[in-house]
Amino acid sequence: MAAIKLITITLPPASPKLHAHAKGHWRSKANATKSLRVLAAVLSKQSRTKLTGCVKVHYMFFVPDRRRRDEANLIQSCKPAIDGVVDAGVIEGDHWEKLTTGSVRVSIDKNDPRVVLIFEEVAT
Repeated sequence: MAAIKLITITLPPASPKLHAHAKGHWRSKANATKSLRVLAAVLSKQSRTKLTGCVKVHYMFFVPDRRRRDEANLIQSCKPAIDGVVDAGVIEGDHWEKLTTGSVRVSIDKNDPRVVLIFEEVAT
């Protein structure tokens, strides 16, 4: 039986500028997008692992308070990070044949808010 390949990256909480309903100048969003994309690429390359075939991404959001948050918007704010992992060559793509959504969890951690993305190679 083959071992399951996983890659885990931990990111800071997404910038409010990356929220699906964020307003403001396009340039401020572009800077936040690029920063998250580059950070995710660097962190995923450090794993020195390449996932092939279909990959499932699990999202874990650790938020600082009980304020209501829309899971779909939290996931959307991670799009630049997913693009960064693709840029790094760790996964082959982010289209429906290569990447699928796994679990989504939101938990409170007021001392260390963060986003954890777990990429799991799916046996085909």
